[in-house]
Amino acid sequence: MLQLTAPAGRLRRALTEPLLPVAALALLAVAAAALDATVLCWAAVGALAGFALSGSV
Repeated sequence: MLQLTAPAGRLRRALTEPLLPVAALALLAVAAAALDATVLCWAAVGALAGFALSGSV
């Protein structure tokens, strides 16, 4: 089995951490709701739901 070195392991964990995409989608949904952009808001909420249901979280 391939062993990752410490920097490569940290980089891989940082790239696969779901916090960044979830935070970005949540901010997009809130900003779209504030701008009264209903379609964009629901698209962001749908993306959050799909991300959560995909097993990525």
